[in-house]
Amino acid sequence: MSTPSNTLPGSPELQHLHAALGLSDPPAAHTEAAGALPLPGGGGLSAVWFEPIGSARAVALIAPATGVPQRFYAPFARWLCAQGYAVLTFDYRGLAQSRDTVPKQLPLGASMRDWMQGDLPLAVQAVQARAQRLPGARLPVLWVGHSLGGHALTLQPSLGDIDAALCVGSQLPAADRWPAGHRRWGAAFFFKTWLPLMVRMHGHLPSWALGGGEALPGAAALDWSRWGQMPNYLASDPDLADCYRPGAWRGVAHFWCVSDDWVFGPEPAVQALVDAFAASPGQAALKRVSPQAVGLRRLGHFAPFSRRAGERLWPLLLSQLEAAVPALRR
Repeated sequence: MSTPSNTLPGSPELQHLHAALGLSDPPAAHTEAAGALPLPGGGGLSAVWFEPIGSARAVALIAPATGVPQRFYAPFARWLCAQGYAVLTFDYRGLAQSRDTVPKQLPLGASMRDWMQGDLPLAVQAVQARAQRLPGARLPVLWVGHSLGGHALTLQPSLGDIDAALCVGSQLPAADRWPAGHRRWGAAFFFKTWLPLMVRMHGHLPSWALGGGEALPGAAALDWSRWGQMPNYLASDPDLADCYRPGAWRGVAHFWCVSDDWVFGPEPAVQALVDAFAASPGQAALKRVSPQAVGLRRLGHFAPFSRRAGERLWPLLLSQLEAAVPALRR
């Protein structure tokens, strides 16, 4: 049986005792609301807002990795809420709960360009609107990028309005940025042969062919294949020359390289993304973390956003960024 926590107003000690004894439900730390980000052609991207109880002190957008659904980031979003952030997560078009947002006349589905130049700018607009909800005041905006969600930052038209970026396993993954030997050979085979072969056979990239996650639309897999064979990944694509704008960055960005992320995030590829911001008026720094530094045996590319690793890792990541960005300090 639950006793309402407001039974004895003015007696917080008794409320805490009731909570400890299981006689009252603890107050929720946040609320969650599912919704949609409207697409210009109709329909919308599946999205969830995580709101802290009380006033938010900042607004964060979680930009997902390739083939990773937004539900994977829910534990991190809830943890950010507990730190006072309002957080938006979403699924790219053609993936997970946004799977049916691609017109059927596009047989290969959504491309990575659609995600980075269409979906993410929509999400940024929603985050900026939330940040400006209070009249005469604007909350700072934090971009959280995982893998693709980090290098997509370079293509955002509102890049100058983002105050800080926290990116994990994000890179410019040209094939020759893997260590020489079997890893570089494997990366070259993946980009040049494996991805186009799977699209030819299936019309998309099956989840098993990626090692898990969501199946990728064929167009997205072919973007990935083409960029991976270029000397500087998407930064070498002449079709993106007019919208590739890392020089507009004015905030503070931390790009975290995980020491055992050998498959997707080797340090030279992460460093290349950091270097892309070198001519900007903002700051971009390479940060390193090993699983041993946070008392774990493995981290790799995906575990940094898992609940188990997060208990030790997330405070480290956020505290360093908040220390560097006055607007984010408590």
